[in-house]
Amino acid sequence: MKRLICSFLTLLLAASLSGAALAAEFEIDPYAVGEGMEKSWYQGYAPAIKNNTLTICLPIRAESCVGEITASIALEDPHVFLLAVQPQPVTVAPEDDVYFVKLQLPLQRSRCNGDYPAAITLRGTDAAGKEIVETVPYVIRIRDGQPSHETMAPMLCNIVGDLNVGSDGSLRLTVINPTTTMSLTDGEITVTDSTGEILMSGTSRVTVGEILPGKAMEVTVPMTVMGHAAIRLHTLQVQLRGKVLGAEMQWSETFTVPVKQEIRLENGGVQLPTAIAGELSNMTLTLMNMGKGELRNVLVKLEAEGVMDEQSVLVGTMASGETAQPRLTFTPKINSVGAHAAVVTVSCEDAYGNAFSQTLDAVLTVEEPIPEAEMENTEDAEAPNPRVIALCIVNALLILALILLGTILTKKIHTLEEERL
Repeated sequence: MKRLICSFLTLLLAASLSGAALAAEFEIDPYAVGEGMEKSWYQGYAPAIKNNTLTICLPIRAESCVGEITASIALEDPHVFLLAVQPQPVTVAPEDDVYFVKLQLPLQRSRCNGDYPAAITLRGTDAAGKEIVETVPYVIRIRDGQPSHETMAPMLCNIVGDLNVGSDGSLRLTVINPTTTMSLTDGEITVTDSTGEILMSGTSRVTVGEILPGKAMEVTVPMTVMGHAAIRLHTLQVQLRGKVLGAEMQWSETFTVPVKQEIRLENGGVQLPTAIAGELSNMTLTLMNMGKGELRNVLVKLEAEGVMDEQSVLVGTMASGETAQPRLTFTPKINSVGAHAAVVTVSCEDAYGNAFSQTLDAVLTVEEPIPEAEMENTEDAEAPNPRVIALCIVNALLILALILLGTILTKKIHTLEEERL
């Protein structure tokens, strides 16, 4: 075929040349038609190959440039088998404020079909003599050559799941194009779970942009985890569909990702009584595992600067719905009398090693220890007096005797009354 109109323009290039990514000094004129162009870019112009030479026509507007501009093109990988010789830069003068740039690339006769990343560089000078430079990404697409010797086998890796029971999450993965001359275009990713407990959220597929040869793309797939999903490793199938050199292809791989339960470790508040300097005291805290998953290495730590060294107690493992009441003992320092800010830290991790921690603020009041002399006086004051005890006993006996005497007299009176009758 002597003349082949190819789709050389990538989405990135189209955006760049329309002014979205180009500097304001270099913008393509979508309506201009120059020599070698059958139609404008607006009408669908595409570069052409004739006599093993690729011609790219670019009608450029450069409002800030004065005089001529220079354009050049270079392959990203100069070692690929495509160009017969390295194309030379071209210098163009404006025609009615438009620079009709024509780049011609001599191609190898035995070139292979493929997608070859390149870059177009535009250079000019403004009225102050300052150089203006802009480089635009470009992809040369060959479809009239020999069959490619490569096989597309994209790699799906770096799978990371953010999946919690009963909530929306995501699956992140990286798609790598390992080839040197083929792009993956029109890519779509679908994710399925055989149990039906994990579903794609809001869409049945995620669109993947073009992945150029040797490049990688990170993809995020929105997912929803059902409320009854099991908290364990789930096997997901990731399917990738796309086009390679215009042909439909698909690949799939399976991965295991954990479904987790949000760590919900609730507390009933810190119970921290007033402590006496130099004496043993304690702190209690009620913990409740409100989540569906087991919590491990539950640790409670108490800190009060200037009052004590850091104290901690290991609660250990807490099953779902379990309540624990850890108690932590400490002895305030003698010179720590007063009110002090204390911090209680509770930490743990789930079955997959995901860490969780929370801090609780508290106030620890330390009082002066009671002097020994006062302690002795208090003990003496509290000891019972023997005389008082004896007096109490005597009084109790007298009261008892009076009660007995009264009872006897009452019986005698009743007897006399009955005899009279």
